[in-house]
Amino acid sequence: MAKYDIGFVNDLQFDVDFDLIDDGVQTMSSSVFAEHHDAAPFEGGGFPYTPLRPMLILFQPMPKGHHDPFHPDAVVVAEVLRPFVPTGFPVVGIGADGPIECSLQALAEVYWMVAAYVPAVDPLEAGADPRTMQHIVARLRQPDGCPWDRKQTHQSLRNALIEETYEIVDAIDSGDAEHLAEELGDMFCHILMQAQIAHEAGEFSIEDVYRGITKKIVGRHPHVFGNQVAVTDTELSGIWAEAKAREKADSGKGIDKDVDGEPFSMPALTRATRVLRKHPVAVDDNTPVLLRVVAEIISNGGDPEEILKQQLRDHVAKYLRDH
Repeated sequence: MAKYDIGFVNDLQFDVDFDLIDDGVQTMSSSVFAEHHDAAPFEGGGFPYTPLRPMLILFQPMPKGHHDPFHPDAVVVAEVLRPFVPTGFPVVGIGADGPIECSLQALAEVYWMVAAYVPAVDPLEAGADPRTMQHIVARLRQPDGCPWDRKQTHQSLRNALIEETYEIVDAIDSGDAEHLAEELGDMFCHILMQAQIAHEAGEFSIEDVYRGITKKIVGRHPHVFGNQVAVTDTELSGIWAEAKAREKADSGKGIDKDVDGEPFSMPALTRATRVLRKHPVAVDDNTPVLLRVVAEIISNGGDPEEILKQQLRDHVAKYLRDH
């Protein structure tokens, strides 16, 4: 049990069962929440605290002329924390009547609020923190974890990763936002699993993935994160090309693409569409049959991938009707 002093409110003291140092309590002003709240919908990544450690929130003095005994920041604090903590999660509001345990939503009902204490959320319940899923994946791979997850490799998960990409595309095409969120979660799990497997092999960690993509995206947007100016599409293309050339020079590696400039593992019909539009084939009697058909479709402005998908759909529908 420790006693803390809120100096800016008439030397008010309160007793709460935690230790600032030993419990790693994050101490912050309620103004941090107001700033984060006002930044929506571009607040992503802006909240600098984690639900995995306790929070002590010190509320600002009531605004001049404010006679309502309920602090206006309390509603904002509850709204900002809502995605990070489970529904009904108990917190402690500290007001004129001392510490009162209540739900997050009930903070706004604490009389003359001066502070609030939010306990740490269990790692398995703090789903909004990306480290929670990282922790879960690592736990699945431990010696006493899941036998199926433990035996997976980069290669064994390869096809499932491709399938997840297609499912994301299907969700986008369906316009179902809830389904899209679910499929993006599945992909995030795959990324973490690949990174965990690499980490165990001493190859790289998820932190290396974060650092790599951060450096790349910031470097490719000097007109956003630097001093360059880009107004036209031509200027943007030039900046992008310069950044990619610089990355290639710095890494000393080439681009992982085949001779035609496309990823080798790309589905053949999609790849053919891209390649043959840039490098048309002169069809003659020596042209392989499949390449000839695909080339003719493309030369007529069609998309062989979409045509084959529709024909397959029509075939299955007819088959089911006939059988």
